Amino acid sequence: MDNPFTRDMFDRMDESEDGEFYTLPRKVVHIDDPAIAAAGAFMGQIFAPNGVLLDLMSSWRSHLPVGFGKQHMVGLGLNAQEMADNPDLDAYVVHNLNVDPTLPFADNHFDGAVVTVSVQYMTRPVEIFAEARRTLKPGAPFIVFFSNRMFPTKAVRVWQMLRDAGRAELVTAYFQHAGGYDSAVVENLSPNPGVTDPLYAVWARKSG
Repeated sequence: MDNPFTRDMFDRMDESEDGEFYTLPRKVVHIDDPAIAAAGAFMGQIFAPNGVLLDLMSSWRSHLPVGFGKQHMVGLGLNAQEMADNPDLDAYVVHNLNVDPTLPFADNHFDGAVVTVSVQYMTRPVEIFAEARRTLKPGAPFIVFFSNRMFPTKAVRVWQMLRDAGRAELVTAYFQHAGGYDSAVVENLSPNPGVTDPLYAVWARKSG
């Protein structure tokens, strides 16, 4: 299937080095408490217990539900100080996926992966989704959460042109064009529409 995305769709207002933008830790949550709870509950439903998990574009919180029994969770992000303060992480790697989408992990290694409200910053999403698939075990899920918040200067152009339904279709297309996933599923997890932050999950399992 031909890739329909053009490079200009992933232009940003601020094209400066991402590492510089994220040099200072931002220990704030990017969705409100009800949305955080909804994300945690969903991960608790989709991730099998006692698994090895990957938190892509990680920061100081991964929002796993309290008491969730994972074996090991690795974070990959841009700020070491944030990830060092993340109680869910057992290890972390500082790595800029927009510079190098190759993940420094073995094939068929993880039992699940997640990106939480950061997919809007990916400038090479199809490559990243393909790499996530490579590192997942067959049948393992990859969950992408998004809301309506963002750093507008770093969010890609195509994301800013769309609204919630269009963004769900966009993430679904990332899965499709990365290849090797079962059909993606879109879930509206918004706890209280119009009152609390919206929350959507687009997720799929590695085929095979």
